Amino acid sequence: MSPPLLRQLWQMIEEIPQHSLEKLDDSGLVGWVLSHLEQHKSLQTDERKAAEDYLYDHILLIRDIAESHQLHHCPLAG
Repeated sequence: MSPPLLRQLWQMIEEIPQHSLEKLDDSGLVGWVLSHLEQHKSLQTDERKAAEDYLYDHILLIRDIAESHQLHHCPLAG
């Protein structure tokens, strides 16, 4: 996967609202990111498959990062 595509993918992940993330199972999360990515960039079949595989391979990291962001933005955390 190209570095620009990876950057765009992680930017999409950073923008996932925490409340939405909690409602999505793994396939829903991957689908959400891919659909938002495809709204900004037309993906070739091999790029889409690579992005999908990458997301599934990093699903726990994605959820950990999102949870970490939630803790840092929570006014009661501290």
